[in-house]
Amino acid sequence: MSGSDNRNAVLFYFSGTGNTWWVSEELAGKLKEKGFQCQVYSIEAVRSEAVADLINDSCLVGFGYPIHGSDLPQLMKDFIATLPQTAGKKAFTYCTQWLWSGDGAAIGASMLEEKGFLVQWGEHILMPNNISVSIVRLPYTNDPKRLAVIRKRASKRIERFADSIAKGKSYKRGFNYLAYLLGSMQRVPYRHYYSRLQDDIAVNKETCINCGDCVRFCPVGNLYYLHDSIETKGTCILCNRCYDFCPVAAITYMKREHRPERGEPYRGPIEDFDPSVLISPSN
Repeated sequence: MSGSDNRNAVLFYFSGTGNTWWVSEELAGKLKEKGFQCQVYSIEAVRSEAVADLINDSCLVGFGYPIHGSDLPQLMKDFIATLPQTAGKKAFTYCTQWLWSGDGAAIGASMLEEKGFLVQWGEHILMPNNISVSIVRLPYTNDPKRLAVIRKRASKRIERFADSIAKGKSYKRGFNYLAYLLGSMQRVPYRHYYSRLQDDIAVNKETCINCGDCVRFCPVGNLYYLHDSIETKGTCILCNRCYDFCPVAAITYMKREHRPERGEPYRGPIEDFDPSVLISPSN
């Protein structure tokens, strides 16, 4: 890639609670250090009519997303489905995860290849667990020191990934049959139960202060006002944003309230993270 006159790169990402946003900004910074002109767009904020031009004007296109049950978030699937056909445009995928996803980057790549993209790079970035709501108690943290350690480790992996891209050296983590089998162990049941899980988010009317943050932040309009109270449509995509960023923990999951003895819900990968950046253009 170093010999190409076109050094424009564009990154499209979806982020539920900030992890993929942080990775996207970090990756864009690393690519800029290596000579790329890099733009970063949240798929919630980028104008649909601008996407084709951004892709056409770039030599390289990246797609980032968090992993949900070894699968892509529905919003990213929908975004990829609307992309124009390309003729071998070079691309890469990167996904954020807590432990492992098996083939998280490869699943996105397979969807992009159907659109004509040539996916030469794929990476999995370990980030803090943002699932502070679940039936099984999963460990998560808001401790700034622990978050800093995780970000430092992630930054090193991002640096290596950016270096592979800049050198034109193909790198694909999880693009093999074993990774596919491991990913399928999560993805098959996740997809099977997905429609049932979409209606498990609700609002505790006694706790809710009607601030409207959940309505404003929801990427699919699942939460809405009805007669001065907040209701749900049953179209949740399981991004966890409303639950984690409700200032009074009024969002319930499977009729379960957040347990304060566990600490505050996960509030993003950096201190004082502002979730409005997830629904606003970054440039």
